Formats: sequence, structure tokens, C-alpha cells
Amino acid sequence: MLGISLEEDVFNSASTLYYNAKFMQWIVNEVPDKSLLNTAGWRFIVPQLYKKYPNDDMNMNLSLSSPPVIRISANNIDATVYVDLIIDVLEGPDVIPVACISLVFHGSGSVEVIKNNLAGSVKLNDFSMKLKWSKIGNLRMFLIQPIMWTIIETVFLPYVNLHLAKGFPLPIIHGFTLENAEVICSNSNIKVCSDVAFAESYDLSQLLIEKHFSYAFRDFQEIA
Repeated sequence: MLGISLEEDVFNSASTLYYNAKFMQWIVNEVPDKSLLNTAGWRFIVPQLYKKYPNDDMNMNLSLSSPPVIRISANNIDATVYVDLIIDVLEGPDVIPVACISLVFHGSGSVEVIKNNLAGSVKLNDFSMKLKWSKIGNLRMFLIQPIMWTIIETVFLPYVNLHLAKGFPLPIIHGFTLENAEVICSNSNIKVCSDVAFAESYDLSQLLIEKHFSYAFRDFQEIA
């Protein structure tokens, strides 16, 4: 039996690392409802946008405004994500930012062990939004909220869950694999309890050979 303990701070440090490396930004230029990416689809919601840029294509530029915050409690994982969404109008070769909306997502997640990785998924509980800046006048946020909900549910969450499903490698000895793993969430902590077995096409003799060569190489370096 193998036990692995991961503190809440580990996940928050990882989210900060990804944020600082600017990995958490993407441009949305495809959505199931294609009308959302043309100003014509916004003509009754933001009339001034359609009036200034009639029938122009658009994209959504999403980026985190700060690192996500993860909180682990008994049988529950909560995440708060802060996103800036910039609405861009595509006018010929030009990309024109016209407005920025700040979003705060509150979600809950679950984790599981897949092979030797800790994988997960997240669902949206609720979100809030406010206008950060605009070049097209004031926006009625209560009219835009249903559009944001659609984008979150059909674009943002599937994108995030696709990456979470791949998982992150757990710290185990090379050549072994986890079996019958159980994940336990407690206060600020995730514990993985699992049986271990040799990985397929990997046997003890191979592990001993690798260990032997590791020691031999170390001795050679010391002699050199």
C-alpha cells in the first residue's frame, strides 16, 4: 500500500506557476452558436456595437487576471477563477478591442487517479461579472450575462476539463503503477491511497539493471 499526500498549497503554487508563465490565455474564435462571434448576433443586446461595426466577425480574448484559488475541504474541492474577457472586432486585417468584462467563476471539482496521474474535472456553480472598460459606451450586463453563461458552459469549461482530464503525474517510483487507488479529500489536503504493481513490460531485473548503471555512472563521475 502506498500513500501520497498533497497539500492545498501545492495546487495553488502550481496555478501561480502556470499563471506567471502566461499559459492560461486563449482566443475563442469558434463556438457552437456562431452568431455569438458576429456583431449581428449582438445587435439587440449591444446596439452600439452593431451600429459601429455592422456584420463584422468577432473573437473573445480570455486571460486570467490573477492565479486561480483552490480550497480543499472534506469531500469537496472549490475553485475561484478570475478572468478578463476582451471582446475583439475583426475589421479586415485589424483586431480592434472594444470592451473588457471581468469575470469571477466559482466552481467545484472532483479528482480521480488515472494510471499514475491525478486527473479531475470542474463544474460551474455561479459567476459574477462587471464591465472593466469599454470603447462602445455602457453595456447592459444583465443582457450580456446569458451570453457569458453560454460561452462558459460550451467553451470555457470543456477546454479546462479537457486539460484536467489528462491529469498531472503523481510522485511514484519509476517502473511502478498504481492500482485500486482511492482519493480522500480532507481539510486542505488530498490523500491518494493505492496498491502498487510493476508496470507492464517493466520487470524487477530491468529496475536492477538501471540501478546498477546509475551507480556505475556516478562512480565514473567521481573518478573523473
